[in-house]
Amino acid sequence: MARQCIGLDIGSSSVKLVQVKLSRKGMSLQNFGIEPLPTAAIIDGTIGDPNAVAEAIRNLAKRIHLRGKDVAFAVSGNSVIIRRLQIPAMEGAALAEQMEWEVRQNVPFARDEVIVDWEVLVERTPEGQMEVVLVAAKREVVEQYMQVVRAAGFNPVVVDTDAFAMQNAIDSVDGLVSGETVAVINVGAHFSTISIVRDGKPVFHRNLSSGGDTFTEAIRHRLAVSQDGAEAYKVGSAAGAGAGSAADVVPQEVHRVLAQVSEQVSAEFQRSIDFYVNDAVDANLARVYLTGGSALVPQLPKAIQDRSGVPVMIFDPFSKMSVDARRFDVEYLRANAPVASVALGLALRAPGDK
Repeated sequence: MARQCIGLDIGSSSVKLVQVKLSRKGMSLQNFGIEPLPTAAIIDGTIGDPNAVAEAIRNLAKRIHLRGKDVAFAVSGNSVIIRRLQIPAMEGAALAEQMEWEVRQNVPFARDEVIVDWEVLVERTPEGQMEVVLVAAKREVVEQYMQVVRAAGFNPVVVDTDAFAMQNAIDSVDGLVSGETVAVINVGAHFSTISIVRDGKPVFHRNLSSGGDTFTEAIRHRLAVSQDGAEAYKVGSAAGAGAGSAADVVPQEVHRVLAQVSEQVSAEFQRSIDFYVNDAVDANLARVYLTGGSALVPQLPKAIQDRSGVPVMIFDPFSKMSVDARRFDVEYLRANAPVASVALGLALRAPGDK
């Protein structure tokens, strides 16, 4: 069995590392850690302060006693384009030529500015078409990330996208059922992504402007507190969900603000879901997976579920993983599980993967 990569998720507010071992008995956790990033170190998926990001990776690796050098990382944001295409069934040189044409039609960047890959999802439909997923990423952004990973002392061997990494994580833990359509919403710090997966294959992807900062800013303005104070209230509301003593220290006004913002954010999410469902044939949504730090805002899952009418599950990447309680703080893992989803999906990659 191939050696797994270290999963490195360089997010807009923190760096996450996950290392797993796969065996016949299943998946076991080898290492996990989170390191905060300075403000503006990452801006809309691009690296604003390479030295700060490299230092955060080094500090985290040292703190958790990480072993290994091969890293899988992901790119995201507006520098990444994902399209599902239907084209006439073909292969070989004809397919390569057609995909070059599709790149020029579907990617709003110059051809020499992007790194492109594609994968055939359906070789031939009953109508004689084939379905292909096209992925393009700004070359400059990918090279930025690779330089930072190398500066931190690691070897970048796999480049992925956040959307595909999350899908990989969910499929490995819960299994994506044939015939089902699910939505995966990752609520990041500065923005969110929504992906629709049908039959275990990506069919829709969109970046959304709302994220964890949307909640923090609303609290800051409504309660006239500092950025750090507002963030503490948001985190405290999540930690206190279901635990009265913890919830009591958070003012009731915070809960009202979070409920209002959750309604606004869920409406934005639902518009994207409706955009896909209205154009798709037989696309009944089975469930919504919620990931990212603000997935734990207690009002958000309920707002999404009420609006979508389908079950919403906060994805826990550690739920079916063997975890040695002598080495890991289980409560810490549970509290930070939603932010580990992308890193787990990356950790399931192996050197040489396409």
